Formats: sequence, structure tokens, C-alpha cells
Amino acid sequence: MATRNRAVLRVVLPLLAAASAVLAGTGPANAEDGYRYWGYYHVENGAFAFAKTGPSGYTPKDGAEEAYRFGTSTASAGVKPRADLAKLDFATVCKDTTAATGKKRVAVLLDFGTAADAAGATIPKPKAACAQVPTAATGQQVLSAVAQVRDSKGLVCALDGYPASGCGDPVKNASIPSSEPTVAFALSASDKSAAGTTSDDGSRTPLLVGGAVVVVLLGAGGFVLSRRTRTS
Repeated sequence: MATRNRAVLRVVLPLLAAASAVLAGTGPANAEDGYRYWGYYHVENGAFAFAKTGPSGYTPKDGAEEAYRFGTSTASAGVKPRADLAKLDFATVCKDTTAATGKKRVAVLLDFGTAADAAGATIPKPKAACAQVPTAATGQQVLSAVAQVRDSKGLVCALDGYPASGCGDPVKNASIPSSEPTVAFALSASDKSAAGTTSDDGSRTPLLVGGAVVVVLLGAGGFVLSRRTRTS
């Protein structure tokens, strides 16, 4: 198992140079080890598909739907947003946003997770918003159109201030629910003032930073994806 895990890391780390600091001190993962992070998903054919890149490395098309979920994932199980995609499709989320020349509309779902990962903090309610951004905007720019992003050394650590601290923290003896019921998502307008990211030092950083800014899922979720690919 250790040999296979090292092979997985050799594939993932070159794509996730910014995430190497998170993984460096954790050692080989096993079935009980996990990470607490924001997972990034695309919605394809009415189902969640784990993203193969970070949002800064992906350009969604007009009419696309993106989703994020905060929670704990292990090398053998991920945690998906608890949205009912039959009720929260692009047409529903973006119904009140008029198409504009030179712009695209992307539906974004944000699931802030459960009390199991909240450490006693108040959990924001899940929300869905329609981002209207330039046609060439990356997933990172789409995300920052609907949520305030906190990052640290290139890792997206929090959305809309949640969680208040931490960034891709390792979790021992992680417990992953086999299934979860769907929950209600509040429809909200995109917040144009949220564009950009706020670093832990309090500075504002430009939204377009190449491949450096990634959701923490790429420190752990990219590992999950590669593990799944090799074991399928």
C-alpha cells in the first residue's frame, strides 16, 4: 500500500505544487486518515463529478454548474454536496440572471457541511448563486463572484469566512457518512464585491494568479481522485 500511495503522490504533486506544504508533514495515508477541506465538483449529466483540477485551472462554459462542499474526505471516500440536483439545476439557479453579451452565467452551489466538521462553530446555510462573469473567466473567478475566498500560500482555506481558521487540516480516524439526505439551498444573488481573494495576512490578492490558487480539495481530494482511478 505504501508503494502505491507514493506512486499516487508522484502523479498528484507535480500538478499541485501549491498544495505540497499541506501534504509534506502527513506521511503515507491510510484508509482511516483524512483531510478537512473544501471539495470542488462539476455537475455533469445531473450528477456530481469530482474536479480533476483546481478552479483556477478550469474554465466552465456558459450554462455550467459548479459545486463546493466543506467536510472530511479520506483516500477511499469523498464527501459530496447535499444538493438535490433535480431542483437545483442551472435553469433554476440562474433563472433571474439575464444573459449578457461577452458574459457567461454559471450556477454555483456552496455546502458548508455539518456539525461533525464545525468544531462548535456556527455553520452558514447552504446557498446557490448565479455568477455572471466574463466569458473567459476561470472557475476561481466564478467562485469569487459569489463568495469571499480566504487563502493561504495559494490554498483556498475558507469561503464566506468559513471555517474561521485552519486550512486542509489532517484528520485521524476520519468517519465518512455512507449517504446523506439532501438539504435546502437558499438562492442568492452573486456578490460582485466579493471578487478577489483575501490572504491570511489580510491583504487582497488579484483573482487571476495562474495555477497557484487551488481549493484545499486538491491537497487531499486530488489524492482521493487519483486513488480511486488506480483502484477502479
